[in-house]
This record gives sequence, C-alpha cells and structure tokens, in this order.
Amino acid sequence: MRYPMKAGLAALIVFAAAGCSGFLNEANDDPNNPTTLTRPGPLYIAIQAVQAVQFEGQLARTVAEYDQQIAGTARQSIGFDLYQMDPTTIDPEWLSVYASSRNAQGGGGLLDIRKMQQLARSVNDTIYLGIGKVYEALVVGMAASIWGDIPYREAADSNNMTPAFDPQLQVYADVQAQLDSAIAFLSVATGGTNVGPPSDNSELIFNQYGTDSDSLAAVYREVAHSLKARFYMHVAEVDPSNYARALTEAQLGISAPEHDMLWFHDQSPTGQNVWWQFQATRGDIAPGAAIIEILKRRGDTERLNFYFTPATGGGFFGFRPAGSVPTTAGGIDDGSGSATGGHSDFNWMNPDIDPGDLRMPVITFAETQLIAAEAAYHAGNVAAAQPYFNTARANRNYGARGSAPVTFTPLGVQLATLQNIMEEKYVTLFLNIEAYNDYKRTCLPSLAPAPGSLTSTTPGVEIAGRIPYGISDINANPNTPNVGPVARNPNDPNPCPRLDYTSTTPRGN
Repeated sequence: MRYPMKAGLAALIVFAAAGCSGFLNEANDDPNNPTTLTRPGPLYIAIQAVQAVQFEGQLARTVAEYDQQIAGTARQSIGFDLYQMDPTTIDPEWLSVYASSRNAQGGGGLLDIRKMQQLARSVNDTIYLGIGKVYEALVVGMAASIWGDIPYREAADSNNMTPAFDPQLQVYADVQAQLDSAIAFLSVATGGTNVGPPSDNSELIFNQYGTDSDSLAAVYREVAHSLKARFYMHVAEVDPSNYARALTEAQLGISAPEHDMLWFHDQSPTGQNVWWQFQATRGDIAPGAAIIEILKRRGDTERLNFYFTPATGGGFFGFRPAGSVPTTAGGIDDGSGSATGGHSDFNWMNPDIDPGDLRMPVITFAETQLIAAEAAYHAGNVAAAQPYFNTARANRNYGARGSAPVTFTPLGVQLATLQNIMEEKYVTLFLNIEAYNDYKRTCLPSLAPAPGSLTSTTPGVEIAGRIPYGISDINANPNTPNVGPVARNPNDPNPCPRLDYTSTTPRGN
C-alpha cells in the first residue's frame, strides 16, 4: 500500500510550524524525516494540523451532502450529492488515513501517529503516548465508519504494500482497546518524564493548559471516554448491549464545554478553517434544505443566523440534494426557495464577512450528553434520558474563535423522544462527520434520498451508506473488498425507509 499525501496538506503543516515557535528544535538536520526526531512533538503538531484537513475536507463535505446539511450545487459536488463519489477523487482522503511524513508529500496519518507513540515510549512519556493512542482511535474509528472493512492490524507496517482488510466490527473492538490503553497511560501521567506536549509548545487543541501537563492528561482522558461512547454507538445497531456501554462511557466523558475538543484555526492565510477555505475558492456547495427546515421548525433563530444568511427577500431557504427540481413544498425537505430572493448562503463560511478562524468541533460536551440521552432512551427509560437531553439544550455552542467559544441561548425543556434527541444532535453536529453516522443508525432526521438525476422530482431508493475505497488500493492491493459504492457497512445492516420530499411523518417517538 502506498501512502502519499495530497499537496494541500503541506501548507497546513507549515501553518502549524509558524504558530508554535521552536517546535522543530529537536528535528536535527532534516525536520521532515521522523527518523531523526528524539521527541514526539514535531510529529504531533503535524498530526493535529493534517487531521483538521481530513476531518473538514472532502470526506466531511461528501457525508454532509449525504445527510443533507449541505447541497452540492456546482461542478463535482453535484455528482457527489447524487452518491456518485468515485475511487479516484476520494483516493487522497483514503491514503491520508495512513500517511507518513517519510513521504515527501506529507503525513499525519496512522504511520506518523504510531511513530509518535514510539518516540513517546523512548522517552518514557505516558502523556504523549496516551494522546497518540487517542488520535489513533479517532482517525481509525472514523475511517471504519466511512469505509467499513479497512486495513488496520497490518497497516502500520510501511513495508507491507498489500495489508489485509480487517472486518469493521473487529476494527471497532481494536479501537476500543486503544482507548482503554490511552486512558491507562494518561492516568499515570504525573511527574518524572511525563511532561507531554506542554513541554515543547506542540499542543494546538488544548493549548490553554500551558505547562499544566496533569490537567492536559485529565482532559484527554475525558476525550477518550467520549470517543469510546461514540464508537459503542456505532455498533449498537448490530448489538444493542452497546447502548449501556456507551452510557457508562459518556458519564466519564467530556465533563464541561470548556473541555470540548476543537480543531485549531487562526486568521493566518494557511491557518484558516478548511470549510471556509473551500467556500472562498470554490463555492460548489450551498445550505441543505433539511437542516434549515428543522431549525425553522424548532424556532432556533440563533443557530440559523450563525450557520446561514437570509435569502435576499428574507427568510431562510436551503437546497434539496444537488439543487434538484423541487416539488410541492412541505416536510423538512422543502428546497423550494424564496419567491423573491432564492436561497440562503452560509454565514461564517462567507469570506466577505468572516475571517475564517472558526475552530470546528471534533467531539464535545454536548455530543457526549446527547450520546447519553440516546443510550438511555434505548434502554426504554425516557425519564433517564431527559436530564442528559436537558443538559445538552442548556449548553449550546459551536466551536470557538480563538479562546472565545461560540455560544447560543439555552433552550427550554423538551420531551426526550428519539426524534427530538437526534434532531438536537443533527443541528449541534453541523458539518461533523458524526452526524452521518447518527443518521445511518437511527434514520433520523427523516430524509428523502437524492433523486436519480437533477431533473427528477422522485427521490431515489436509499441514501448512500458508505464511500468507495481509494483507487490506489483497488488497483494494487488484491485484498481490497469488492463492495458496491453505495452499499451499507456491517455495522449498519438495516436500510432506512424510503421517503418522499414532502413526508411529514415523524419517526422515532
């Protein structure tokens, strides 16, 4: 397997270096060659920077089209919105899961994360080692959710060009074991050689902790528990006992909004938000009708005005998938636009009115509370779900600008039905890959599939359940499974009901 990295990632690594003076001090003669490093800091800062691109780039755009938070309205994005993603286009993202800095095109993937862990072991730094395992679980767990079976147990060997594809459910089990190991290492982090990222200024995500390595380790333990809860939810459709496991982990997870894990961005030309950069240069996407109609129905004007701009004639209107021809208005997939002013645009993604420094959520307190609410609900106890749901609605935010969180006014009490929980999570996880996983598990919110063509007024059969493998492995790795481009992954065996665009029938109550 070859692991090159798309050229655009190099710029973000440069931004990371500029943002943390001295982070390459220990890189000896060749800072791009990890074999010369004596501490994990230089690799770690590159991993943070590169993964921001991975989690905010093409993968996130594609699945946000699938779950209809955005619509593709120009060029390739129209085809992606019709589930026509191809193995060549997605290949850089596929390879980025595994990429190493040893390749001239960049790194920041599994190979670099494993190298970071090796360096942490060599200097007996359990904080760095535990954080490295958290990142490994985050990256590999996300990849399993998108592609299903993936190389993992053999994938960290850069000399193995044809690693085996491990079954998706096995990968999830391995990821849980990595998180258990991370928690164990982060729990013995006090003193001695356990100085962690604060010692070399390489912590971008939680840099507010300065030199307080013990507090940093405690926050990453919470992140690890929240990730365990997230990944237990990923497999609960095939084994409902995982709802109870998810609830247990959520109770140990991110304990306050101040501990939210957010990708680092600033206003420097190479440090700006990746969604913002895409919209500034391409503009191939537009707001999706589904999320706008849900926000309007909920009366959530603050999120509406932060996420989107009103149409010229007033009001908020999104597009159906691929900007397809609308039918009679109604339901949550209106897509008809304003009679006088067309459709809404994005707000904070607009380069004319925003500096592009929004720090996007990775995993948060609000998501953790909503995981707990759904997990408790599935145990058949709405009363047990209600406090978690209430807490999420009372702590509403969306990332941060610098050290200033973006917050919204708390909402009043609402009954913790499954539909209400999942719609709350859908609008909270705007543009987060996890919203797609939630939809595949619950079929909520109620979404009609994209049509077969732009001129059709009839929804298709099913929203795509996965993204194709990259062409590099299809061509060169005989172990690559022959899976249809829109098939469902093993953790999601049950299709969602086929809906029309005007369906108003709520589900999940």
